[in-house]
Amino acid sequence: SCYRCFPHIVNLACKAVLGAITNLDFASQDAPDFIPSAPPGLESRSFMDAIDRDPIATVRTVVRVIRASSLRRQYFTSILNALKQKDLQLLRDIDVRWSSTLLMVERAILLREGIDRFLSSDSFPEFQKYKLGSSEWDALDVFRKVLSVPHAFQQRLSAEKTPTLCNAIPAFEAMVRIWSKQLDDDPDLAIVIQPGLDKLNDYRSRIADVPAYALAMSQCSYSLVFMGFLMMVNPAIKLNWFSSHAHEKIQWARDLLLSEVIVLYL
Repeated sequence: SCYRCFPHIVNLACKAVLGAITNLDFASQDAPDFIPSAPPGLESRSFMDAIDRDPIATVRTVVRVIRASSLRRQYFTSILNALKQKDLQLLRDIDVRWSSTLLMVERAILLREGIDRFLSSDSFPEFQKYKLGSSEWDALDVFRKVLSVPHAFQQRLSAEKTPTLCNAIPAFEAMVRIWSKQLDDDPDLAIVIQPGLDKLNDYRSRIADVPAYALAMSQCSYSLVFMGFLMMVNPAIKLNWFSSHAHEKIQWARDLLLSEVIVLYL
């Protein structure tokens, strides 16, 4: 049998969130430029209005048009210099790397004043239709906070110094908990967060089918060979996480570990 890869599950959850807040048809490298539905100068009045105008796709197009011309790049640099901001490059996301959308949004928010000035300039009036209203910038900041959760999960499991299999279940549960708290704090975010939570909860119930994650957290000081994985069990975690977050599964994890050890030494 094969493993359900937790980072892949998180990728699916993140894609579900992105699908709720932006038109993914415009995320591919060969996609046409996105044209906002609202006419220039119309200020979106609500969070849903901002989502409908798709600020992520708008930012992506703005990044492309600025980066596509040396003249426009130089002009944008001059704006940043006038604002005494660091001359940072605008980032464009890649559809096969879901964290890249977060990085694009973070950079756009950081350079917001420069982008606003560029899109308001009479030097390039053809791009004024891409100007974002304050509610759209606010929506981008909300998206940044939501997308930061799976990004942190990815960073946690991408550490190279020590094995990270033992961190899978705690990080997975932490991600569910943080998204759920964001949803409790602002129920209007249901349209954004709920698709991701639904995807996570769909796989959450199947964790027992992949015992390696629990074994990696159990109490032992030697290597276990389990379903093709060679994993040094983490003595720093042992059963502590189960004691704090899943007390009802302690005996299950302990029995699971013992059964595998018995198989190895028979």
